Order: sequence, then structure tokens, then C-alpha cells
Amino acid sequence: MGRRRPGRCLPRALLAALPILTLGLVDCYSTGSGAEPPLDRFYFPVGLQVSHGGTVLYAINSDFDLQYNGGTLQSYDLSLIRRHTLRLIADPRDPNVPVIQPNPDVPIPLGEIAAPPVDSTFYFRDSAVVGAFATDLVLSRPPSKLVPSTPRLPGENITVGTRSFDRLFAPIRGDASLTWASVMRDHPDFGPTADPKAYGPFKIFCGQDPVTHRCDAGHAAGKPSDPGNSRGVTMPGEPFAMAISEDGESIIVTHQNETKTSLFSTGQTILQADPTEPNAPIEDVAPPPSIQFILDGVPFGGVGATAIPHDRDAFRESPAGFPKPGFFQTSRAIPEVALIRAYSDAFGGTASSLRRPFLDREGVFPVGVGAGGTDSRGIVIDPTPRIACKAKVAPADPLAGRTQVDVDRDIVRCARRPARAFIANRTPASLLVGEVGGSANDLDAYDPDRLILHTSIPLSNGPSKLYLAPVVEPDGAYGLRVFAVCFDSATVFVFDPETMTLENVIRVGLGPFAMAFDPFDLEDVALHRQVPMDPREAGTGLRRYRFAYVASFTNSFVQVIDLDNARANRATYERVVFTLGQPSAPKGT
Repeated sequence: MGRRRPGRCLPRALLAALPILTLGLVDCYSTGSGAEPPLDRFYFPVGLQVSHGGTVLYAINSDFDLQYNGGTLQSYDLSLIRRHTLRLIADPRDPNVPVIQPNPDVPIPLGEIAAPPVDSTFYFRDSAVVGAFATDLVLSRPPSKLVPSTPRLPGENITVGTRSFDRLFAPIRGDASLTWASVMRDHPDFGPTADPKAYGPFKIFCGQDPVTHRCDAGHAAGKPSDPGNSRGVTMPGEPFAMAISEDGESIIVTHQNETKTSLFSTGQTILQADPTEPNAPIEDVAPPPSIQFILDGVPFGGVGATAIPHDRDAFRESPAGFPKPGFFQTSRAIPEVALIRAYSDAFGGTASSLRRPFLDREGVFPVGVGAGGTDSRGIVIDPTPRIACKAKVAPADPLAGRTQVDVDRDIVRCARRPARAFIANRTPASLLVGEVGGSANDLDAYDPDRLILHTSIPLSNGPSKLYLAPVVEPDGAYGLRVFAVCFDSATVFVFDPETMTLENVIRVGLGPFAMAFDPFDLEDVALHRQVPMDPREAGTGLRRYRFAYVASFTNSFVQVIDLDNARANRATYERVVFTLGQPSAPKGT
């Protein structure tokens, strides 16, 4: 895979580097020698994803201390994990759950007192070896949620096909690549069969060597040899954060020690058939991802990125004005958020048939709320106010004198409402709140990418990543929250954007790095719809959406948090209820 071999130069004091996630680690490591990594255990997990059907938990491990010759990409049986979590909530001594007996020589980290560790290998299903120092894991967008990149007229229906395969993407610092793998899509109403080996979504496809289980070179994008890399560019070093566009066709990757951002195609512009169709493909036949462009001149130290949600209804009067995919990128060194736009360049030449996408930095927005602002990390954008507003627009009513023109006008106004923006900042430790879109005044044109920050809410040390996800409210409906992961203080803050209040601070294991959630639809959340019961777990009272999952980087395990506040006994609400894997201290300490 073209790994560099100049030798290992890790700091002597490993823990000293953990709180800052080794942002300044010198690029002088090798991933080509050493023992094979454990395939069925967590080892410095840095990314989690839940399959779109909710039956698989995917994890990526970074091999941070270089004890092995690479990291791992894994799949776990999430249906069984959820089922066993219910059992332990009902009876912590349930003999049917493979609880690990406590070791008096290993202290239990905060957040685990009510959740004894459970053997993670019992739920392990598949694995592949990747390069060392992965930093993130992203799953391709579900086809039903793709925002087409071509304009549409008011009232025009958009039919989006389905793909039988999804893809996992991970920036890998060890070999400066965007490593990817294909996974079969699962169905939200059907779970694994009695034989786990027969359940397709557990299987990870990345051209693995049958002996070493290592992904092949064709699944590490970022090289001049990438198919579709017409510019012959090479991915810069130290890739860190990533974001996938709303149309699912592009990915940007930040570089933490550069002023550069890389653009990749996901290769998923070809929509495949549903796997239930008789002529569905038995493998991922879409083109492989490839690097397309490298943008220079962005703020140094990019460590956070997100796609900007653009609402087509805001452009009903001028569909051609719908903006190209946009992204915000944060910086750990500069108090600015960069606005980056992706262009397809599909019709850039009259004689050439090459498709040469590119990025453009179209602006920067200051991070000036409170003191400092020079160390911004995670960023998320919440479009639910627009969704809720449009749902309340009254239909045309000739008897009341309300015409379709009035309806269209109100929908456009709702679509142009600002979305809410949230940024995790470390100087000082705070959650920054603002808005995206709108205009400076009634005379200005609508700007869908205008970012304004206005509020700073204190957090504990080390805020890093942010997540937008729901809880189950006491009435059984979805309720939106922002989850702020604080690495240094081993906490997850739960913020209610409707009331602008901190709801809870959840103590978790040391070094929380990433989170994932049971699948949900943001429209259901915006409209506060009832959370349905899971048809795969009939009679258990388990809702389709209930749990969050937190990866502990420092002690190499995953915790499950209960988010259901609609039960008669709410003692476990927003508490750790299941610990997947035996916590273990870093060997470098």
C-alpha cells in the first residue's frame, strides 16, 4: 500500500499526547512491520457508524501506539448488542449475557459502575486490516436522502434509485489515504439470520488478502493511479476530518498540518438496483473513489468539516440559482470557519470529455464569540427549523382566499429560515451557537451559506466532536439534541437547541472520541413524530431508535447510552447501560 518506513517516533509519554489527539505528532512512523493487529477487539477506536438498517455497528481502530502493523475496520452484530443491553438493564446478572468478571487489578473508568464490561468478541462478525492512525469513519448517505445536484422545477418529483451497497470511508494518517470498503445495505425491518455468516451486511469488502486480511491498494484512494484522477495529484499528509456532500458524490478531507483540503469523488454516482430485485448485482459495481483536486489557501490546521444543508424550496422562484455543494471547515489554529464549494466542472470544456471536479474557498467567517476562538473542532448544522416551518404551511383554500401562490410564498419563506449551527471550541472550552443562511436585512439577497455565531455556552475541557441526534421524549416522540464529546474530561454534554439549555452531562470512559446512534430520519425529528417500536424485537418494548454508542479511545472499548425517556422507569435515561469490551490502559503508559 506504499507505506512509509522511516521508523517510529512516538512521544515517550503517550498520555501526554492523548488529550490533544496527537495533532502535532511528527510524521515519522512505519506501518509495514510488527505483529498483525487483533481482528476481533477494539484498539484505540476513533470512528463508529451504524448501518442504515440499524443491524450492524462498524468501528475503525487506529493502532495509535503502533503495537501492530496496522489498524482495523470491524463489524459487530448490533441487533444482538441492543437485545443484550435490554437484558442487562432488566437484570445486570443475566447469565445469557457474556459479562466479563471484574479484575481487581484493573480500575473501572467513570461511567461503567452500572455497566460491567461485556465480551466484545461475542458480537464480532468481520474485520479488515487498514493503515495506522485512522481519524474518522463515515458511511455513504442513504439513497433516499440524496439531494440531486441538478435543478428542479416547483412541484417536480425526484426519483432516486437505491444501491445494494453502501461504502465506508476513513482518512488514514499512516499512509495518507482515504481508505474505503463496501458493505451490503441492510433492511430496517429485518435482522440477521440465525447463522451470522449468512448475513451479508456483516461482511466488509475491500479486496482483503486472505492471509493478512489487509485491504488491497485499490481501496486506499489518494494516489496518482486512482481511476478518474485526471490531474495526477497526490493526497497531502496528515488527513484528519472529512465530510460527504448532500448529493453523496463528493468528500472533502482536511489536513491538520496544512493549508490544504482534498476533494474526492465517492464513485457512487451510479445508482444500483435494490438487492431484492432479481437482477441485482452481487458486488459493488460502482466506480471506485478517487482523489480529484487539492485546494490550497484554507486556514491552517483543519480539524472539522460538515456539509451545508441547502433547501431547494428556497430557490423555487429561480431553480438555476441552487448552489453547488458547500462545506464549512474549522481550524485549530485560526479563529475562522472557511466556506468551501465543490464544483463538478461537468461542462467545463467544449472539446474535452474529462470530468474534472474542483474546490474553491469562497469565504471565511470569524469565530469571535467570547475570548479566543482559535481552536475550533467539530461542527454540525441543524435544518429542522425549516422542515418544521414548511410542515405547518396551510394548503390552498379558495373559500378563504388562499391561493397556491400564497402557499409557494410561505414555503419559500420557511425554506429561507436560518438553520442552526454549532461548533465545539477549546479557547475557552465552549459550545458556540449560531445560524446559517438568511440575509443581513430585508433588502439583501438570500445567502444560503451566511454563518453568524452569537452565543457561547461553557463546556468542560477538551470539546472535540459534535453530533446532531434525537432522544425519545417522555411522550414517546423524537426530540432533537446536540451531543458534545469532551475528550479531556471524559464527558458528553447534552444540549437542547429548542430551549437553549444544557440538559445533562454524561460521564463516560476516558478519552471519548466518536459517537454513533441508532438510525433516524431528521424529518421525523423535526416534526416530533412518535418513535415506533422495533418490529425485529416484538414484545420487548425496544423502540426502533433508543441508543447512542461512544468509542473510548484511551481504554479501547465502546459504551452504550440509553436515550429513551418514555419508559415508566427512567432511571437509565442518558446513562451508560452497556460496556462493549474490556477496558485496557494504553501499553505506552
